Amino acid sequence: MQYEDENGVNEPSRRRLLKGIGALALAGSCPVAHAQKTQSAPGTLSPDARNEKQPFYGEHQAGILTPQQAAMMLVAFDVLASDKTDLERLFRLLTQRFAFLTQGGDEPATPNPRLTPLD
Repeated sequence: MQYEDENGVNEPSRRRLLKGIGALALAGSCPVAHAQKTQSAPGTLSPDARNEKQPFYGEHQAGILTPQQAAMMLVAFDVLASDKTDLERLFRLLTQRFAFLTQGGDEPATPNPRLTPLD
């Protein structure tokens, strides 16, 4: 059933609108539910979680469908690069550091002695 407002515009009934939203939510969640990997309960980690490595390079973003990680870091930056070359150098350095954080190993060299130590 549709209702017509004072401007002559037809609007769907509330029930019809809610049915449509429910159908879209159900249809959208079906592929996602079947694509998920089996995960441990929230807040539980395997005993070797700190030693597990996540692939950094690959076709898809790492860490989305993996079990809960032992630790994480969230950062935000104001980029102060003066030109394209500086920005590219910054992104290459960040890529090396992020790869190190997912794989472990020897610390990457700090190219600028004015920066804080990596530890």
